[in-house]
Amino acid sequence: MSWYHPIPCSAVLSLLLAHTVNAQTIAPDSSRLTAARTLTEQRYTQAIQDQSRLYNGTEYVNYARYYQASVGNQFFVSPDEAVGEIEYDGRLYGNIPLRYDLRTDQVIVKQPTSSFYVQLVPERVKRFSVHGHQFVRLEADSANAQGIRSGFYDLLLDKQVKVFARRTKQMQTQPSQNVTKAEFYAFTQYLIQVNNALHSVKSKGSVISLFPERRKELQRYAHDNRLAFTKETREQDIIRLADYYTSLPAAPQANASK
Repeated sequence: MSWYHPIPCSAVLSLLLAHTVNAQTIAPDSSRLTAARTLTEQRYTQAIQDQSRLYNGTEYVNYARYYQASVGNQFFVSPDEAVGEIEYDGRLYGNIPLRYDLRTDQVIVKQPTSSFYVQLVPERVKRFSVHGHQFVRLEADSANAQGIRSGFYDLLLDKQVKVFARRTKQMQTQPSQNVTKAEFYAFTQYLIQVNNALHSVKSKGSVISLFPERRKELQRYAHDNRLAFTKETREQDIIRLADYYTSLPAAPQANASK
């Protein structure tokens, strides 16, 4: 798996041509000059192919701009681009400015040589990271019960058991003082993966019920550490309780997620 740092094609060509000129100075004979030109062309072609591989989605249009007013936005953390990395079509691209639209579940990148925004083909994105979070793509299948949908999930804990957050936003429109206003509301669903199956969890009881053989230890830990599972603390409480389960000695391997 290779790393790729996108730069404008013109810059790539300039650098490669400079390499060719240097080769001419060192070895001016025609055979070496021809070889240098061929290498330059090959490198330039490879750079173009790498860029086209990532920036081959459809145009992304910021639909929120069609409304005269808005409350919030559709993006994860911020409407501004943030540098991240993307594993796309089997390649890992680093230092990519990107945004994540939570309403449409789309990863958005900007072409480096224009103002054109591209929404990547979701099925080709294996994972991406942005704003300190790593998102992985999960596909719905018969093993994933409870109405789990295909899409990107924030990987919060990656141990014997895995904890995910499905982050989404919904948009509502309504007239307000002779203008149409768009309002965005965030929603988060938490899931724990046990025996390769995803289970939706929300409360302390729903987490503990996944590990009945450790019920007493988990209840004691939640009580001693005051895990209240309020709206403000739910995410961290789920992570802490699941993480504690993985730390218990001789945890049954039947519950390990491979």
